[in-house]
Amino acid sequence: MITNENIIKDGNEILRKIAEPVSVPITKADLSTGKKMLKYLEYSQDEKKSKKYNLTPGVGLAAPQIAISKRFFAVLCEDNNNELVEFVVYNPEIIAESVQMEYLGGGEGCLSVPGKSGVVLRHKKIKVKGIFYYPLTNELKEDRLTFSGYPSIVFQHEFDHLNGVLFTDKITNNVKDAEQI
Repeated sequence: MITNENIIKDGNEILRKIAEPVSVPITKADLSTGKKMLKYLEYSQDEKKSKKYNLTPGVGLAAPQIAISKRFFAVLCEDNNNELVEFVVYNPEIIAESVQMEYLGGGEGCLSVPGKSGVVLRHKKIKVKGIFYYPLTNELKEDRLTFSGYPSIVFQHEFDHLNGVLFTDKITNNVKDAEQI
């Protein structure tokens, strides 16, 4: 089980490296790690389990954050219609981005940068591709998806981790042309 102790913090050089592509087909080890990352997110969002295991709540977790410099991450959040968005994506690519920008009014935070938050401009809508693991169907398949709103922000935040970028690198006060969500 992944716990807070497994999440490396800002200052660790792994967080600043460009992560390596995941070998295809996806190995059992990488699939298992992805499932454990999703379980961390699930437990961290459950008040009782979060307290029991002393987990910091999160909606995304990238492999580099647990000291694995590979291109994959897990997401567990709700979309604009309160529908669950839950997956692990391997070798993700952002293939298109909207011109319109948005940001979280309360700012973004990060499990690897505890106690800090800030406003980051993100593309309002993104099209992505990668190899997705969907826990609800236990399916692993290459897919192309479009995200907007909160899932788009979460995806871009986690994607940055794969490129050695932290949200603190992108904090801004210039939000006049962006939409707040």
